[in-house]
Amino acid sequence: MAEEQLDAAPAAAPRVTLADVARRAGVSIATVSYALNGRGGVGTTTRQHVLAVAEELGFRPNRLASALRTGESRVIGLVLADITNPFYPDIAGGVIASAAASGYEVFLSHAPLDGETPGEEVRALCDHQCAALIFTSLMVTDGPLILDVVPAGVPMVQTVRRVPGLPADFVGIDDRAGARELARHLVDLGHRDIAVLSGPSLSSASQDRTAGFREVLDEAGLTPPDDRVLECRLTLDAGYQATTKLLDGGGAPEAILCGNDLIALGAIDALADRGLSVPDDVSVTGYDDIWFSSSRLVQLTSVRQPREEMGHEAVSLAFDRLLNGPREPRDVILPHEFVPRRTTAARKKVAR
Repeated sequence: MAEEQLDAAPAAAPRVTLADVARRAGVSIATVSYALNGRGGVGTTTRQHVLAVAEELGFRPNRLASALRTGESRVIGLVLADITNPFYPDIAGGVIASAAASGYEVFLSHAPLDGETPGEEVRALCDHQCAALIFTSLMVTDGPLILDVVPAGVPMVQTVRRVPGLPADFVGIDDRAGARELARHLVDLGHRDIAVLSGPSLSSASQDRTAGFREVLDEAGLTPPDDRVLECRLTLDAGYQATTKLLDGGGAPEAILCGNDLIALGAIDALADRGLSVPDDVSVTGYDDIWFSSSRLVQLTSVRQPREEMGHEAVSLAFDRLLNGPREPRDVILPHEFVPRRTTAARKKVAR
């Protein structure tokens, strides 16, 4: 039955070409091209006739082919750090919406693992003559690769993470300040044994968050020992494994500062599997405030980032360079919000 249904399925309709429009309209292919692109040499009546025929046939311009012919592209390349991380689709949504509002399309690529910049994928975007490139995936060591792959003059915008010295704009938040607020929150709740599960050390965002955590803990005289500060990937499984290592080593801490919300969710799962309650036994904080953080079942204390706005701002910076030419790199630092919820509570007065 399945084979019969597949055999009976209609073939996809062939793409309508300039030649199809020209034949139906009774004009040359050049005339169709001029009419569709708003160029001179075509009378008003003829232009309206061609546009009507194109609409009737469902003609859609092949923008890539046009870019290859003219050298002008209306496509932006977007490289996400990890498309499976719920943090990044919101940024992508902002990029796509802003690009579409100006008649641009977005080609998307992603790095499947933290620490791996997709060099071949970036080359592919450049081969498609993207007018600008937006990155959320860059690690601090990626400068030479990007400068080698991306043609000179193509605007680049870094979002979330940045590479020191790279001649590119940046959109993000003050990650160090956000991390300080989370750490101060735990200190003010009375916690003294505070562990840190940081993100990848080659991520500038993770570097800043870890630095913010450490600054507050050091200021409070609560510098954690080395076995209470663990680096891990920005995934639920990594958070689970790192928390298991904490528990198997020095036992349960009073609180855990996590490099992002996924790490925090993994930490909560690991604590639950050991019979420990959040926040009664251990307080846990995340970072990013992605969609599940506000769920009634989670209620994760976190720092909210304006992800869609980041996408909008990244496109705005790219367009500014496209329209106005080279200039000094510009930083756009957007406001963040500390969001306390159920996963953090005051330290118990009883002996642990």
